[in-house]
Amino acid sequence: MTEWLIVTLAAPFASFGEEAGNVRRGTADRPTRSALLGLAGAALGIDRVDAEGQRALAASFRVATRTLCAGTLVTDFHTYQSLPSAKGRPRTRAEALSHPLDLATSITHREYRTDVRYQAAYRAISGGRYSLQDLNAGFEKPAYTLYLGRKSCPLSHPLSPEIIEAQTVIDAFKRHSDGPSSPSAGLRTHGLIAVEDRADLGAPDVSLRTRMRMDEPGDRTNWQFGQRREYEYVSTDQEEASQ
Repeated sequence: MTEWLIVTLAAPFASFGEEAGNVRRGTADRPTRSALLGLAGAALGIDRVDAEGQRALAASFRVATRTLCAGTLVTDFHTYQSLPSAKGRPRTRAEALSHPLDLATSITHREYRTDVRYQAAYRAISGGRYSLQDLNAGFEKPAYTLYLGRKSCPLSHPLSPEIIEAQTVIDAFKRHSDGPSSPSAGLRTHGLIAVEDRADLGAPDVSLRTRMRMDEPGDRTNWQFGQRREYEYVSTDQEEASQ
């Protein structure tokens, strides 16, 4: 049996970037590893500039997700002004604005998903600095405000953290008191579960899809991320109905 810390993630807006960019910043249809570790780090009070603390956090947990509702994709846009590189890099915004005739205005597009709901699972890695009990306490009383991807994406629902002992993450998700069987869920699930370790799904003969994701945290201050492998399991309608 394995211990899992299960939480509910619900928000009117969410954004999970996998590819860095300025002109267009897209979003994945479910939480990234970096977003889940960022949520854990905020709950535990680990500053983004604390490189050692961030590395210890990443080495402490494996993560998994279950999509209850992936929401609807929407695109917002922002404008920004900049000086041509030939003018040199301004030291302050006031200095940049002192050259009004030289400023160039550009548009960036940012994607969000609306009215989303997920379950997330954390499994402790042997030898890690942080335990599930530490994280559970952090989620119960977070050190910093929690967001689902960006600061414009506050949570709309309690996390309902619960440490569950189960053979597989599938069983842990089913047994979570605020999981898909809860009356408060009220949403159609499409049954997609994603894990880092395929053994977390139990039976080796289940049908899986493999996906590479660019969401392994590297340097948080410079927004650098690495690639990792994820295994996707999609349950059938009959399995969903039996829950």
